Amino acid sequence: MSFERARDKRRTRPEGVVFALDEAAPAGASLGLATQHIAVQAIYLVLPVVAASAFGLDARGAANFISLALLGCVILQVLQALTRGPLGAGYQMPSIPTPVMLGAVLLAAGAGLGPAQAGALLLVAGGFAIAATFLIPRPQALVPTEIAGVVVFLLGASLLPVMLDVLKVVGRPFETEIPWDILITFLSFAVMGAVALRGRALAPYGMLIGAAVGIGMSALGGQLEPDGTSTLSVNPWFAWPEPVAPRFDGLSLGLVLAFVFAVFPAKATILGNLVAFQRASDGAWERPDGPPLRRGLLAHGVALAASGAMGAMAPGPSSACVGLSIANRTLSLRIVWVGAALLLLLALSPKLVALFILIPPPVKAAMLLYVACFMIATGCQLITVRMLDIRRSLVVGLGLVMGFAVLIAPATFREYLPALASALTLGALAAFVLHLATLPLVAREARFTLKLGEGLHREAEDRATALGGAWGARRDTMVRVQDFLVELGELLASRGVAEAQVTARGMEGSVTVTVSHSGAPLPKPAARPDIADLEGSEEAQAAFALWLATRQAARIGQSPGEIRVAFPD
Repeated sequence: MSFERARDKRRTRPEGVVFALDEAAPAGASLGLATQHIAVQAIYLVLPVVAASAFGLDARGAANFISLALLGCVILQVLQALTRGPLGAGYQMPSIPTPVMLGAVLLAAGAGLGPAQAGALLLVAGGFAIAATFLIPRPQALVPTEIAGVVVFLLGASLLPVMLDVLKVVGRPFETEIPWDILITFLSFAVMGAVALRGRALAPYGMLIGAAVGIGMSALGGQLEPDGTSTLSVNPWFAWPEPVAPRFDGLSLGLVLAFVFAVFPAKATILGNLVAFQRASDGAWERPDGPPLRRGLLAHGVALAASGAMGAMAPGPSSACVGLSIANRTLSLRIVWVGAALLLLLALSPKLVALFILIPPPVKAAMLLYVACFMIATGCQLITVRMLDIRRSLVVGLGLVMGFAVLIAPATFREYLPALASALTLGALAAFVLHLATLPLVAREARFTLKLGEGLHREAEDRATALGGAWGARRDTMVRVQDFLVELGELLASRGVAEAQVTARGMEGSVTVTVSHSGAPLPKPAARPDIADLEGSEEAQAAFALWLATRQAARIGQSPGEIRVAFPD
């Protein structure tokens, strides 16, 4: 297991990107794009409001709870943006009070506990999340891209009921009134899309421009909050958040397990967002890069523990903001640093928080719809990165079905399974459990004799193509297997070997090929290959040829008459 940044895969600048990850976006652009993120993040301030109400906090206590939640978001956002040390993926990861753990918080409030005890439970969950990071050697294999896709898809789909609630669609008498707010929502959405498609220089600010147009239409249509002035007047410009020390009295094993249980979908959520951003920031992306993911998971655990220690609500990544950055092709880290500074200002100023809370409902709904579209599309892309064999189809299908079940009948789950009354929690957990349960069944093995004479290229291609189709392996993985068989076969043929025995095994995340051969033992692959070796001794030529055959392998093992290589998938 490695957290070293030196092991990170070298990135390639994606085509069409406006601001790449390592580029410093201009100050004005960074401020505008960060403000756009803040507008989305502010929507989720309703979650700590709900939790504060469940805890029975007064107005001052509720405001303090919201400010602490914002501080937790700042901690996670800053940790993930770090480019040095063992913490943080070094990616843009705007943060929100996470909806993933809201069910556990409400469960604690229903048991008569306060923010201090809930903070203690979150502190325990954060410690568990940190420990789990060290126990997971390859997170990209434990939560493969198709499960990350299920998580991202359900995150986008989960925004749709929130959008409908914002518009108060359920039970509404549409036959007696013109739905001006819904019309404003779709007009704002249309402006966002039009600017993003045709705005060129203004495209990254499509949602912000659409929101401004929507606020103007809301003012003309009488859709502004009626008590906006009083809401602003009762909130001061500046107030220090007061941390709440965790209390461990009154905690039950059931509540501890509820918080620990919520860590699993929370891990899947952060991992899904990290993979989605990693894919968008690397033009040559083929598969998840492990070290940044491990550092990101560790930073997430530390942020959970820190939030619990000060009595705040659990932070998590804003999939909406991640999707927005991907859609806008604005990936610069400077944007997220500016956003962290703005979040800190909000945490210190209740009046500024109130300004974002007062965004008209139709505009909030349009923003949710805009980012939901990109999150759902990104989830579909991640799900289909690899060929879906029967097992992966079942894993993805069960996860999506369970998520949709919660979206269709939320009241039933809230009554009977409150800890799973989240489409993301149940869907991600179902996919993850089925993935683990069927993982021992993944190993597949094929044995065949490879003739090393005429027709070697065709036979190696046919074998690799057939195995890749049967196992659902990536095409580029099987091309590497094919190249290995051809290059090794040519080397063996030059040494007078007529045929070799091949054993290929397909595992989750890797393909291993073992070639047994007769004749003299092969040398080790050249440690420092040089073109001059081709004119050197027979041993030097063989070492160079063997390096060429195994250069794309992740692991190599040799013994007399046998060579084993593993290719990541």
